[in-house]
Amino acid sequence: MKVSARDIDHLILTAPDPDALAARLQQLGFNATPEGVEPRCLCFQPQRDDIPNYIEIIEGDPGPALAVNVAELEGETREHTWESEDGFEVEGRVVIGQTSGPLPWVAVKHETPEAFMEPEWIVHPNGALALIAIHAVAEDPAALAKILKSAWKAETEEIFDGCVVVKTGAVELLLWSSTAWQLEYKAIEPMVPKDLPAIVGIAVAIERARPLQALLGANNVSYALGEDGRVIVAPEQAGGIAIEFMPQN
Repeated sequence: MKVSARDIDHLILTAPDPDALAARLQQLGFNATPEGVEPRCLCFQPQRDDIPNYIEIIEGDPGPALAVNVAELEGETREHTWESEDGFEVEGRVVIGQTSGPLPWVAVKHETPEAFMEPEWIVHPNGALALIAIHAVAEDPAALAKILKSAWKAETEEIFDGCVVVKTGAVELLLWSSTAWQLEYKAIEPMVPKDLPAIVGIAVAIERARPLQALLGANNVSYALGEDGRVIVAPEQAGGIAIEFMPQN
């Protein structure tokens, strides 16, 4: 499938118990949409009014996937309704296309993007501002980047040996070789999935590092420190994917 991707607007996380995964991520200081209504979402302030920025948690066998935003799409329309703290119903409608590969991704068209931008949901105790990057490991990052460049009409750039970035908008996709991924994030001793390519982590912009470190410490969440004040939480602490918090101040 080929599309004109405007951005990666969200990451899809599947889990046998979405509420349990959401609760684990809340221990890391994220806010989430109300419990008991699928999907559970971690929403952030978007770069554009018509393209949301969030993480979606749904029931299923574990296996992350990307959702790329397109302007026009024919597919299944999914409707979601949450209740805000003030008792108002927030309705979301999303058109979903067919899943493609080899790195799992799906095209989406948001008919109500504002549903994922509710003020009470985009403010997080950990100071999270935005989902800014997604990390994936591939046997041949350059070859996978070439496939996605064609499928999404994206731009690609080799950052260094073993790492290629794919860009369609504000959220970058970084494709790593196994060796490069393990070397770059050796502080958390990351394991490489058996089946490749696979999504292994995300990068989230935060306001400041010290309040986040205090919050993680209070919740007994271990973490490692990287360059430029980055705070890195290993997959076993974050529900299955590594989370790299990148301070903006």
